[in-house]
Amino acid sequence: MMTPEEKLDRLERIARLMVRAGLRARREMRQQDDKITIMIDAQIKNEDRFADLAASLNRHDDKIALMFNAQIKNEDRFAELSESQKNTDRILAELIDIVQKGRNGKSR
Repeated sequence: MMTPEEKLDRLERIARLMVRAGLRARREMRQQDDKITIMIDAQIKNEDRFADLAASLNRHDDKIALMFNAQIKNEDRFAELSESQKNTDRILAELIDIVQKGRNGKSR
């Protein structure tokens, strides 16, 4: 059987172990809180970066749409220019025919 003094020593050892375990648990909780805070801060920064990227993507989409529309206008202009060139070629050919017929009819 244990003497009252041995029982008291045993209870003191158990109390010290419990205090150490409590201190260790508090320290680990603080470390976990610090890690969670770091993760939250990183998530906030990432969300800000994603928002910036989304805004940049929208700006690029707008610029691409403008370029696409400009390309369509240019294609229309080139088609008009091609048609105008065909008309010019036709008129020039007619003029050349007139000049050649005139020279042939009035040749010396």
